[in-house]
Amino acid sequence: MGVSPRKIRVIGLSLAGCVLLVGTTRAQAPKADRQVQGASANTGTASSASLKPGKPTIVGTIDLDYVFKNYEKVKAATKEIQSAIGVRKAELMRLEEQARSVYEMMKKLNPTSEDYHKQENVLTELKAKAEATKESAEREISNRQAEMMATLYKEVQAYSAWVAQHRGITHVLTSSSTPPSGSDPNSVMAAVNRPVIYSDPGNDITKEVVFYLNQSYQKLGKPTDRPAPAQGHQGQAPGNATVGSQ
Repeated sequence: MGVSPRKIRVIGLSLAGCVLLVGTTRAQAPKADRQVQGASANTGTASSASLKPGKPTIVGTIDLDYVFKNYEKVKAATKEIQSAIGVRKAELMRLEEQARSVYEMMKKLNPTSEDYHKQENVLTELKAKAEATKESAEREISNRQAEMMATLYKEVQAYSAWVAQHRGITHVLTSSSTPPSGSDPNSVMAAVNRPVIYSDPGNDITKEVVFYLNQSYQKLGKPTDRPAPAQGHQGQAPGNATVGSQ
């Protein structure tokens, strides 16, 4: 079957349109490419200016359990908490003693008498007061302990950062020098869950942090530029103060 002249003209016009479109696109392409390349160049310049190489990672370790056991302020704060516990415990004991006295009195009274019912009401009030006092004491002690630990941890964190910066350490991880005991499953699990299995003792900052914390606590000041104790868990602190092992 032949192709009519009319169809040939239509096809010819279609091809001419495609050629014209391609020619226009090719003519505009260099300009668009230059815009894209310029934008990429600008982005690359900005990224290069804003991205800086990081410092080499140098990891140190600290035994927080040792720090808290040997930081003098922790001992003083613990005594304050224990003193507060003693005060509230004495208050509860007085209420319990009063309740016991009322109960002993009630045993001598006729359960149907008016005096018995009066003492019964007193006993109920004492029990309610003792319960409220106990809840209040537990809440107070819990809040004081949390506040104490938050304050102490911030101080340990600050001095750890101070020591680390002076020694060129970029990261400090928690570790423990307490070996697991086969007779204590909890100690074994604690050892398994430790984030650090081995660390170079030369990068342990535990004793240095304890030294400066205690120095600051005694003088109520900031760290000084005095020499730090020997690295690791052995050595002598400044002022001929012996730094022993755990």
